[in-house]
Amino acid sequence: MSQDLATKLKKSSLLKAGKMVDGKTPRGIIEQLSKQIARCDEASRRIEEEGIVVRDMKGSVIAHPAIKIEIAAGKIIADLVRMYGE
Repeated sequence: MSQDLATKLKKSSLLKAGKMVDGKTPRGIIEQLSKQIARCDEASRRIEEEGIVVRDMKGSVIAHPAIKIEIAAGKIIADLVRMYGE
């Protein structure tokens, strides 16, 4: 991923995070939420581009590893929004 794209994604996820929580939410929580949104978005993008299944090093077909990342990030996002959301 290019540096320019990474910067745009970071700004985009920070804006999304700011809209998900109330105005009293600490900056550190918003930054953590932003990181998880970016992680979830990147995992989703990889799954979309590479497919829901991929081949492992042995050539076996497996679920894309990014699925676990997407799920984990989604759970953290949900927890943070539940705690700090409007």
